[in-house]
Amino acid sequence: MAQTATKSNDTPKVAEPLPGDGQALSDQIKTLRADVASLAELVGDIGKRRGAEYKAAGEAKAQEVRDRGEEALRDAGKRVAELENNARGQIQANPFQAIGLAAAVGFLIGYVGSRR
Repeated sequence: MAQTATKSNDTPKVAEPLPGDGQALSDQIKTLRADVASLAELVGDIGKRRGAEYKAAGEAKAQEVRDRGEEALRDAGKRVAELENNARGQIQANPFQAIGLAAAVGFLIGYVGSRR
């Protein structure tokens, strides 16, 4: 087969840049950089605000939990004081029964402890 060479004049022509095109492009790049910088600053500000909000919410929740814990501790102290007073009253009302109960508990603890 014979190959035929054809001249191709179909190559696209590149437009010559105008003298002001480089300056316009440079100005647009500067504008884009300024926009990106302002967006980064805005995102940073939003992050700082959200961080401050979350920190305040966390501190409020921690204070709430701390207050509930202190209240539970006070309630437990009151209950222990009540039980102590009740036990003291029972011991004073029935001293022989209290001594027998204490001896039985002591014997049981000693027995279980010696079995190990």
